[in-house]
Amino acid sequence: MTLTCRRILGLGLAAALAVVAAGPAAAAADPNVETVTAVGSSGGVVARCPQGWTPGDPHITNGDGTPLAPNQRWHYGPIEGGDGFAGWIAPYLNSPPPPDTIALTITCTRC
Repeated sequence: MTLTCRRILGLGLAAALAVVAAGPAAAAADPNVETVTAVGSSGGVVARCPQGWTPGDPHITNGDGTPLAPNQRWHYGPIEGGDGFAGWIAPYLNSPPPPDTIALTITCTRC
């Protein structure tokens, strides 16, 4: 009985170690692409890529990552230096009030 318990414990530990070891390898499928998310006030956030990387594919969500209301107006644009984007939501006419926080996510590509 003791041997069986040790064996099961040993198999469980081995499986857990295999998952942990595979995690970073799976996450780094393309080492030349990285996602950066900045969360902050709807008054404005800035997401920057590491030095030498090119930003692209910006999108804004609520601070918790959920989609904005369908009629929510927002704005984003490149920042000086070209290494990221700034995004914000103002109280626009015919748009819901801005959420308390927003998340700006960009994709960074190594040049």
